[in-house]
Amino acid sequence: MNNLDRLLAILKEQADLIDKLNTRSNYRYKSTQRLVLDYGKPFVTKVKSPFKGEPKLCFKNCFQALWKYPKLSYCEGFGYDEDVDLVISHAWLANDSLEVIDPTWIGERFKDSTYLGIIFNREFVMEMAEKTRSYGILDSDYMNEHQLKREGFPPHALLHKQAIDAQ
Repeated sequence: MNNLDRLLAILKEQADLIDKLNTRSNYRYKSTQRLVLDYGKPFVTKVKSPFKGEPKLCFKNCFQALWKYPKLSYCEGFGYDEDVDLVISHAWLANDSLEVIDPTWIGERFKDSTYLGIIFNREFVMEMAEKTRSYGILDSDYMNEHQLKREGFPPHALLHKQAIDAQ
């Protein structure tokens, strides 16, 4: 099983379990995993990051990079690294070729990391940071009354290219 298949299998297993256990919620999505499985796209090609972020601060690293690297897009979802064998909530950047630029998971240890996530519109990233006063969109949904889990993403949230791909 390759890393992408492993990532998808783990996310599906987690989403199915949460769906089964979370019987009281009437949200459209009962978990972030299901939301990302429905909206996300795989990212398997990684290129060297032009800068090094702080370890364990992926959301902050990528948010702050938007100012210095305006041609890059902000992505969020889940990352998988076979050395750890865990699926982790993660943020990274993508270029126009949809190659991963990850300033947090750097080096030989993370060379085979795989990602499944959503490319967000820059304005939506800024809007959510202002609204929740935190870095990150998916993990901060609770500070926005779970709007994303309740309704899915508003049309302006996704980068135009991804919105077209999703149709």
